Amino acid sequence: MIENNILAISNAMFKNKNDWGKVTEEQKKQFFFIFNRYFSKKYLDLAQSLNHKETDNSVAMDLWYEFMKNKPYPQWFWSKSPKSDSKEEISDKDISELQKKLDLKEDEIDFLIKHHRTEVIEELEYLKKSTK
Repeated sequence: MIENNILAISNAMFKNKNDWGKVTEEQKKQFFFIFNRYFSKKYLDLAQSLNHKETDNSVAMDLWYEFMKNKPYPQWFWSKSPKSDSKEEISDKDISELQKKLDLKEDEIDFLIKHHRTEVIEELEYLKKSTK
């Protein structure tokens, strides 16, 4: 048995592949959700197919191990998602104009700004150019 922490499990999966046999069924079940979520960054379809309430999490972890067995260490696995560029401010006037132009409710425009800030800024620039 190996240590019961995510680092030890990931090392067994990616670096010390001979240690995978030491990972217990309980550890695989315990850490499946986290691993599946991280794998979804690059392998969304595979992660979705394993993300079912009746899936045996231990078997799913074994499937991920087998899938990654002949692949190099995934540098992208633990990387954080890119943060939106919050330096560029969007004026209330611009928000109001965009809201009217696209017929959006306040909560919808807030969602777009929070999760798709770059696209909102691009849309505002496009609208400004097209109205000139």
